[in-house]
Amino acid sequence: MINIKRFTSTDSEFKEIAIISNLVEHDCITHYEDDKESWFHRDKSLLHDRLLLYLNDTLIGFCSYNQGKNENKRTTFFDIMVHPKYSKIEYQDLLYQAMLKNIKVIKCEKLLAEVYEHSNYSNFEKLLINNQFQVVQKNREYSCDINNIKIDSYLDLIDKLEKEGISFLDSKDSLSNNANHYQKLEKLEWNIDQDIPIPNGLRHTRRSFERYMKDKYFFEEKYYGTEIIAIKNNQYIGMTSLSIYYKSEPFKAWTETLGVLKKFRRQGVATALKIKAIQNLLDKGISEVRTDNELNNPMYKINESLGFHAQPSSLEYLKTIN
Repeated sequence: MINIKRFTSTDSEFKEIAIISNLVEHDCITHYEDDKESWFHRDKSLLHDRLLLYLNDTLIGFCSYNQGKNENKRTTFFDIMVHPKYSKIEYQDLLYQAMLKNIKVIKCEKLLAEVYEHSNYSNFEKLLINNQFQVVQKNREYSCDINNIKIDSYLDLIDKLEKEGISFLDSKDSLSNNANHYQKLEKLEWNIDQDIPIPNGLRHTRRSFERYMKDKYFFEEKYYGTEIIAIKNNQYIGMTSLSIYYKSEPFKAWTETLGVLKKFRRQGVATALKIKAIQNLLDKGISEVRTDNELNNPMYKINESLGFHAQPSSLEYLKTIN
């Protein structure tokens, strides 16, 4: 018998969800403890829930969904995963329909989901297409064995920028105790975020500083790979931030942010930030870095020049609902 239940955040649920995630996700490994920590860290002022699909007493799929922040509070971001053995559109549709009933409480106006151009996501993509979702953004995904990057060939660039007064410092190790560090970092991140292309119909949103600090401390405590800040005349002008999931993939780093203020672009600052970050990661024994860029984001040229290789792209599907 098929049955849908609400998520109750038990250890067994986290473990079973991780098993299904790892069968579906094509490029990463989920550790249930990471999922559990992130779940309890979430912003509880926003709708954030899961639905579990059972066949008799066996969990065969789940739907995760959450409400957008601030200007996007009428948008629901969601994902559906079903065990490959039971991957039928009918099962995915059951989760989708159940989610639609639950999100009425936020008067949802838009739905956004992400899939990859990979066979593991084909049924989920068919579900979206059958329900009149439209592709609103395509993102390039890249991977690189950073041991193969010729670091020495970029040292002249870094030396040139440093002679021009730009320093590259690790946020946690070198700057976290400085006065106003996090205020300046939050402002920099917000300025960078506003330049990142996002799907039409969505708006960039800024977290409260309190929530920003909660997220930043969580990152620094649990998943800190490195975070390099470019500074000139005491102004934060660029940054890159990378996470490491130490329990599941201790040799891989995921790029969270890379950006430079407009005034300081086209000088090689972004490339220097990546190289300085890679140097730090190599010292920690990291061998692979993953990153992504929106299709209309020119940052991909830097990745390709460094030797990053294309992976299956991701597609963002959007639907407006009544």
